[in-house]
Amino acid sequence: MGRTLATFRDLIEQEMQNWERVFGRALRREERVHFEAMFQRVRLYVQACTHQSSVHAMDAINVAIGLDHEIRLRAIEARLGINLATQWMDSRPLPVRGGDDAVADPAERQSPTPSAD
Repeated sequence: MGRTLATFRDLIEQEMQNWERVFGRALRREERVHFEAMFQRVRLYVQACTHQSSVHAMDAINVAIGLDHEIRLRAIEARLGINLATQWMDSRPLPVRGGDDAVADPAERQSPTPSAD
């Protein structure tokens, strides 16, 4: 008797092919390499994804990608000796320097006009 359910590895491959047809065509060649690597790294978490009983395999794939990114980010932080979580969670307002807002509405800017005197 044959297998009726696809393995999660098969589901990863199917999702990757679906996303390549729709999303991957719009990516540049150098971006496609990263896109494919992202899906390949999901295979590291197949055991955990298999236990997730969702109808949509993409839910487990997204969580695996997010987890992988989090692990890799924490490893980079440890090597650099920083903790981005504490910096990001700082609730103090960012310092605002006057006069160099590159995104300000041009209509609100007052350009210096030479005096006619």
